[in-house]
Amino acid sequence: MKKAPRSIEEWLYFKLLDSPGFHRFVRRIYRRINGIKDTPDIEYRQTISPLLYKTTQLQKFKAFKILFIDEFRSSFGLHRKANDLINRR
Repeated sequence: MKKAPRSIEEWLYFKLLDSPGFHRFVRRIYRRINGIKDTPDIEYRQTISPLLYKTTQLQKFKAFKILFIDEFRSSFGLHRKANDLINRR
């Protein structure tokens, strides 16, 4: 488990090191400096199908609202409604 960052600079540093875009940038510069031919990285290319389901911001907000209210209810010992929605099958 990672420890919490001590400062905003440390948090930004970890976010930068976790980003794939930063690693692509460094790889491109490394290849250019060392004269290595730039080949397309098939493993890093993400092909996104236009047929995939994409949620809208309104759908995300409604789902968040349902879960937030459900957690709020459960913190007071009330019945969770989300369990009924999930176990409806």
